[in-house]
Amino acid sequence: MAVGNITQPDQINSILMAGRADLVAVGRPHLVDPSWTLRAAAQAGEEGQFVPAPYALGQAQARQLAGQARDTAARA
Repeated sequence: MAVGNITQPDQINSILMAGRADLVAVGRPHLVDPSWTLRAAAQAGEEGQFVPAPYALGQAQARQLAGQARDTAARA
């Protein structure tokens, strides 16, 4: 398990893909934003993730906003 100073989804993915850990525990980002994992999944374009019913509409909007941000970044 990897813990400590992990704040970006890319860090998590690189740790897991490199085989340095089987599990990554993220604490501080969730203290700041309880829906950090859902937002990171939307930014990554992940659509197969379970989303609790109260967050379903917000997750659709998060995916849309993440797509717009990717499009804007691609144009820049």
